[in-house]
Amino acid sequence: MENKIEKAKSLISDADALLIGASNGLSIAEGYNIFADNEMFRRDFGEFRQRFGIRNVLEGVFYQYPSALDRHEFLKKLVKIWVKDYHPSEVMMNLRKIVGDKDYFILTTNADEHLEKAGFSSEKIWEIEGTFLQLLHGRASENKQVELNAFLSKYSNQKLVIFELGIGSKNRIIKLPLMQLTMHEPKASYITLNLPHEIFIPQEITSKSIALPGDIAETLRELK
Repeated sequence: MENKIEKAKSLISDADALLIGASNGLSIAEGYNIFADNEMFRRDFGEFRQRFGIRNVLEGVFYQYPSALDRHEFLKKLVKIWVKDYHPSEVMMNLRKIVGDKDYFILTTNADEHLEKAGFSSEKIWEIEGTFLQLLHGRASENKQVELNAFLSKYSNQKLVIFELGIGSKNRIIKLPLMQLTMHEPKASYITLNLPHEIFIPQEITSKSIALPGDIAETLRELK
């Protein structure tokens, strides 16, 4: 693992740019789990759990409430606790240090806006499924395909590190395009951080890839 960490550090250091893909595993590493009926959920959303039987944040977002007001109240509380009251975690600050002053673009299915709060530019983040704040205000998610295309065009045939954080092995929204890009870009490298059972690297890109299984928070700490 130590050799892999050093190799990953070297690839990132030599990279012309980073294309970051982030999903639930990154939020979970921070302690924010949209799937969990855990102590945090029971503390912050116990009223909704008791009234409606909602067992996690994801259920709460998509629950068919008796009234629009009930849904608005859940979303308002979610935005307050998970977005407005959020202070960047060690996980996010380490990620910021790893990226440093390199150019980057981030694709994420996370809706919590923690990346922006940690200092990443909103212009360089595409929250593909929207954000909790957009949900609260009934706004459509922003399509940044043009910005992504410009980034990919700029760094085509250059040393692009595709840095994948906590994307499940069966996720196809972000994972599949990133793996295809790795395959087709001659100088691209692929670094994936996740729990061991969620790591997946197809044979076609094995020679260009580094898998760093384990606790994402700990791995980012080592890479920093």
